[in-house]
Formats: sequence, C-alpha cells, structure tokens
Amino acid sequence: MIHDMELAVARRETIVTHAEGQSKMDKKAVTRTDFRHRQMELRKKIRDVHKANEECTKTISELEETQKLMSSSLLEKQEKLSMMQADSDMLEADLRRLVALKRQNLSEIVALQTRLKHLQAVIDGRYVFLFRSKKSLLMEHRRLNDRLGLLSTILTHVQDEYPQFQEALSKVTQKIASKLEPT
Repeated sequence: MIHDMELAVARRETIVTHAEGQSKMDKKAVTRTDFRHRQMELRKKIRDVHKANEECTKTISELEETQKLMSSSLLEKQEKLSMMQADSDMLEADLRRLVALKRQNLSEIVALQTRLKHLQAVIDGRYVFLFRSKKSLLMEHRRLNDRLGLLSTILTHVQDEYPQFQEALSKVTQKIASKLEPT
C-alpha cells in the first residue's frame, strides 16, 4: 500500500510537471495567423505615426510661416511707430514754439495798447508829465544812471565769479553799457 501511494504521488507529480510544460509550450507557440495579425496592427500603428508626424511637420511649417509674417508685420509697425514718435516730437516742439510766440505777441499787444492809450491821452490833452520840471527830470535821470552803474558792477562781478554764465550775461552787460555811454 505504501508502495502504491508512492507510485500515485510520483504519477501525480509527473502529470503536474507534464501539464506545466504543456502550458508553457502553449503560451510560447505563435501561430502564423497571430503573427500576421500582429504584423498588420504594427504596420497600421506605423502608418498612423507617419501620418501624425506629417501633420505635425505641416503644422510646424505653417506656424513658422505665421511667425515670419508676424515678425515682418511687427517690424513694419515698429518703424511706423518710430516715425509717428518723431512726428509727435516735432509737433510738440512746434507747439512749444507757437505757445512762446503767442505769449510774446500777447505781451507786445498789451505794450502797444498801453502806448496807444498814452498817445491818445496826448492827442486829447489829458497827458500829465511825470516830471514837470527839468531839475526833477535830471535827478531821476541821475538816479536811473546810478542804478544802471550798480547793475553793471554786479554783472561784472557775477561774470568774474561764474565764467560759465559769461556768454549769457554778455548781452545784458552790453545793453547796460550802451545805455550808460550817452551820460
């Protein structure tokens, strides 16, 4: 009986081993149909990848073209902006010049209106002399000459101490000197 049991166990192990070997062989065995099926699937996947690759390449080309167009458009717009900025700067300079001219013209108009008013007063006989006597006129003339001399001295001193302003102050100094000469 022990011997029969040992034979039964050995036989069972042989069956199990044989079954395992058979299952391993079944798994590894590839039929021609399976191979062709897998081959067709792989070819289809390769075609799909090639197709997707071509589409991506086409899209990249289109995007590069769009980028070139955008770049050239941007350059044109930058040039246009530069020209507009230059025009704007020129117009601003003209505006400042015209505003300064307007102020100058307004001050001239006011001065001319005042002069007209004084001349009209002379014509109408309403003008009153500021200095009624020669002596008071001479005294005022001396006082103004003294002030001009003092101003000339101050300007000369400023020109000596600050030579960088000499050019700007030279016109004023010359004008004062020309007013002092007839004295």
